Amino acid sequence: MKPATEGKLYFDLAPISGEFNMAHDEWLLQRAIEADETSLRFYRWEEPTLSLGYFQEKTGKEIPKRFENLPKVRRLSGGGAILHDQEITYSFAIPAIHPLASTPVKLYGIVHQAIIDVLSMQGVSARMRGEEQKEINHRFLCFLRGDCHDIIIGDHKILGSAQRRRKGAILQHGSLILKQSPHAPEVPGIDELANVVVDEDAFCQNLVSHLSELAPAWSEGSFSCIEVLKD
Repeated sequence: MKPATEGKLYFDLAPISGEFNMAHDEWLLQRAIEADETSLRFYRWEEPTLSLGYFQEKTGKEIPKRFENLPKVRRLSGGGAILHDQEITYSFAIPAIHPLASTPVKLYGIVHQAIIDVLSMQGVSARMRGEEQKEINHRFLCFLRGDCHDIIIGDHKILGSAQRRRKGAILQHGSLILKQSPHAPEVPGIDELANVVVDEDAFCQNLVSHLSELAPAWSEGSFSCIEVLKD
């Protein structure tokens, strides 16, 4: 597979609000549509935040009371709610001209296998689930659901991703749980499951190297809050 475009890297490792994080992801999807830009972004959250899948209700009985006072945002992608806290989040956007745009499900396998390989470099043994668990996919939290592309340690999901497709372009984003959040103690992270503290900077740098097949070269991208909010 020959990648279509040069990739842009966005290392947003200074924590920002959920609202800005989601606006940044939408901006990257627009860049894929309007400028045929391939991009990879890493980011963090400034406070525990609940992101709701595109089709989930933002208010109402569906949201457990323990999450009522947390900031809430809506993702571009579908699926269950995610409690963003002790994690690294990534987003990956490709334009319609990218070779993988016609087979978007392959993106899950390529990105997730790269993440598994990079975690292995830090002594974390993980794998893809390999089968759908439809009987649990009604649960509120995404990390208590079971998709075949989930990355798991034992029976516990440590990374899940979702996509939004628009005008042939694709945004895929996902969360890697580093450590259990006190707001969602039923979702353990790598720290609890593998007794490993992930070197976050090394993880991000090594993942870029492992995703070289998706872009011929990576260069540093930048954007201003004005650009993001304008779009």
